[in-house]
Amino acid sequence: MLKSLYPSIDWQNVKAVGFDLDGTLYDEFDFIYQVYRPIAEKLSAVVGAEPADTYSDLLRCWLDKGSSYNRIFSDVLAAAGIEQGNAERTIGECLELFRTFRPVLQLNHRVVSLLEFMAEYYPLFLVSDGSCALQRAKFDALGLGSWFRPENIAISGCLTCRSEKPAAVAVDHIAIFNGACDPSEVVFFGDRTVDRLFAEAAGFKFVGVKCMWPV
Repeated sequence: MLKSLYPSIDWQNVKAVGFDLDGTLYDEFDFIYQVYRPIAEKLSAVVGAEPADTYSDLLRCWLDKGSSYNRIFSDVLAAAGIEQGNAERTIGECLELFRTFRPVLQLNHRVVSLLEFMAEYYPLFLVSDGSCALQRAKFDALGLGSWFRPENIAISGCLTCRSEKPAAVAVDHIAIFNGACDPSEVVFFGDRTVDRLFAEAAGFKFVGVKCMWPV
């Protein structure tokens, strides 16, 4: 199964498999369309727009520019001519809503089947950037604890050092690599360029996917 889905990998020589979270194991839009509702309420109250219109604007911007773009909230405020001081305060409040949100998420059946299959043959690990509380909330909502042991999870926001991708610092915090696991025998799945650069920095083989579907 793995050879047909990801033919670039020699699976007989793989010793461990790692994953990004958002966009890789689940469709990140499933989270975005939930979290942007309370944020749209906050922004619409400031800019004097209908919440439904602001919500649509936020979703369209995310679909157009993706999660790597970090000025979606400020763009909405700037378009409405909100002064910088008020804009900064509102953006801070929106970011707090974003980081403390508790989503309802579910893995699709294909991803569940792949994780179950891979876990039979390889130790699995997870490397994700973002707020500690939020990424853990996503992890719990998706039920990923069935396949990932706590010592093999690295979330940048949970670490005391700067460990965001593409730096490979997070690898030092994953128990799998305390042993004799050679990086060249590791496969990492991700959906963004920064995931590929992280894999290259760590010496891993990389597979680009969207919800584990090869791209």
